[in-house]
Amino acid sequence: MEVLDYHKLKIFKAVADLKSFSKAAEMLFLAQPTVTLQIKKIENYLGITLFQRKKNEIVLTREGEIFYQYASKILDDYTVMEAELSKLKEDIEKNLTIGASSTIGEYLLPKVLPEFLDKYPFAKINLFIGNSKEIEEGILSKSFNIGLIEDKIKSNKINLKELYADEIIPVTSYKNKIPPVIKKEEIEKYKFIFREVGSGTRNILENQLKNLGMLEKMNIVMEVSSSTAIFHILENSNEYIAFISKLIAERGIQEKLLKEVKIEGLNLERYFSLITQKNIRFSNLENRFVSFLKEKLSKTL
Repeated sequence: MEVLDYHKLKIFKAVADLKSFSKAAEMLFLAQPTVTLQIKKIENYLGITLFQRKKNEIVLTREGEIFYQYASKILDDYTVMEAELSKLKEDIEKNLTIGASSTIGEYLLPKVLPEFLDKYPFAKINLFIGNSKEIEEGILSKSFNIGLIEDKIKSNKINLKELYADEIIPVTSYKNKIPPVIKKEEIEKYKFIFREVGSGTRNILENQLKNLGMLEKMNIVMEVSSSTAIFHILENSNEYIAFISKLIAERGIQEKLLKEVKIEGLNLERYFSLITQKNIRFSNLENRFVSFLKEKLSKTL
């Protein structure tokens, strides 16, 4: 069954505008018999005659004039549609949306994003920061295609690539009169701040503490969803111990605001990982960012 597709309408309009089958064929780089055949298919489909010959030219019939009005509008709308879609595609290619868990989003990415933007100044970055569970959910819902997390994941719909070696360390205020090493049997003497449920830091910490038989003995007095907030709480009090990324603690330790303590038997090494949906198709900019990130961070593994 014949249809009035874009190709046929374009041929018809060229013939009507140029008042010639041969000139339309030349302009469209088609053979004249092809042009004639397509016009005939339109006429057969509609059951009308579009053109009539007058002296040395062809002109539109009354039916042809009506058809010309609608065909012109359709072709104009098609052109506008193409332009809008092209602009949308261009905007998509310029936008880079990243989901990152809090330690990565607040402390690691700020060190590398300026360099990426220097390299690709046309890029517009949207950075969503949440906990690892939220980033996993964002990847699964396709809110963003690139996720960076601090935890392992269980979904079989996601690919994971380890990028950066990190360590979670116990820290306290520099003023806290606390022994450099806390023994397992003395753990209940101290007040601890934990990250919120769903945090990659908390998941890794709880798994190790359970294995060591210490979790149920710990006095957890506060749960905080921001590593930055935890840093400032420790900075302004000498009562608490918290577990934060070494990446976060470094500045506080150097400036003698915080100090690291050891907990007997506890070793909290982990990796920051890139997560993506399986078989996802990246934009050019997303591919460039992933390659950039791997190059910048993989050397630390």
